[in-house]
Amino acid sequence: MPLFVRKHAERFSAWLILLMMLFALAVGARLPVPAWLAGVCAWSACALLWPSLDGRQRRTAGILIGIGLAALAWAGWQTGRWPWQGVLTQNMALLGMLAAVSFLQLIGLSGDAQTLPRGPGALWRTIGGVHVFGAVINLSSVFIMADRMGGGKSPSPVQTAALTRAFLAAALWSPFFAATAVAITYAPGATLGELALAGVPLAIGLNWLAGRDLLRHSAEARVFAGYPMRPSALWVPAGLALMVIAGHYFWPEWTTLAIVSLCAPLMAAGVVLTRSGVTEGAGALARHVHRRLPAMRGELALFLAAAVFATGLDALIATQGGRLTPAHFGPLQSALVLAGMIGLCVIGVHAVISIAMVSAWLAPISPDPMLLAAVFTQCWAIGLAVSPMSGIHLALQGRYGLSAGALARGNARYCLQAYLAAVAVQVAIAGWRGLPF
Repeated sequence: MPLFVRKHAERFSAWLILLMMLFALAVGARLPVPAWLAGVCAWSACALLWPSLDGRQRRTAGILIGIGLAALAWAGWQTGRWPWQGVLTQNMALLGMLAAVSFLQLIGLSGDAQTLPRGPGALWRTIGGVHVFGAVINLSSVFIMADRMGGGKSPSPVQTAALTRAFLAAALWSPFFAATAVAITYAPGATLGELALAGVPLAIGLNWLAGRDLLRHSAEARVFAGYPMRPSALWVPAGLALMVIAGHYFWPEWTTLAIVSLCAPLMAAGVVLTRSGVTEGAGALARHVHRRLPAMRGELALFLAAAVFATGLDALIATQGGRLTPAHFGPLQSALVLAGMIGLCVIGVHAVISIAMVSAWLAPISPDPMLLAAVFTQCWAIGLAVSPMSGIHLALQGRYGLSAGALARGNARYCLQAYLAAVAVQVAIAGWRGLPF
């Protein structure tokens, strides 16, 4: 592609990505905006940026799109229905949030990597920090910390493992996580209080397992370069967390990702305009749109390809019909169901899909809602850590060039330990609720 054409394509794609972010925000804010508009903008930007993707990114995206389209075609041929809408709607909220969070780079998060605290203490503080902040500001906490810990470069596998494990563990209890809303929706009768009662002790245990596993099996963990837990470094995630909490108070119907997508650019714009003045600050914001948003080409291609893959796989699974339902749902059955759901995550089926399948499958026997909801959040916290198709792994691959498959495989040993801890919690819930094995 000639340089002149490429520059104009990138500039046009930048505004398309900005529009995608705004449309995704509007959908999350429950405004009367069609969800597919964000998808149209995202796919248009991806088409313009496709020639500038590297070979590995094009191959990965192409394989995912090919499998998704084949699965969608097979499902359509079998049923006569073509549920293609997910191609334009899935992952849009995440992509919008990633675009919004990129504006925080204008504040200056990276700094000098030599100033980062090191050692086991830094590892534990980082795990605790990303867990607490991630429980409120979601995936943005991972990128705020990863950018700072990487010092302008890609974070190491040990750093990303610590961040992703601790972040996903917040799905066990945080009311700001999509996992809790999904669990309560598909386990009728479950409450946030019951989820927290079952989830908080397990989340503490998983954070401990995550750090212990790294310290036992990685020499790098003993000299771990962590996130500096001091006021000068904490004000960005803490400020964003306060804004998100306030946003939930004033707009309770908004999704967490939508609130983050609004608050992150507002915080960045406020800081830049205050520091540099209106003229220079506006110029910095415009340069960010023109230069940084097109640099999202990797995340954009991967998430859109994953949307095609998930849409096709979801349609294919729906054609298979139901299976025999067990006579009752106790700790033995819940342990087997969780193992199967994690297995589905490993092959690329998102937790939401398997949760919907299990909910419909078990509906005839009215399983205990607390036990069922616990299984659903456990699947989210553990299964996504070992899934190469999870949003967090795809985002890390697109943003930093890390392999999503390698990140997922690196969590396999931890996930086995986490699974055993989750089963122990299931047994405790069954004993408390008087459920038979």
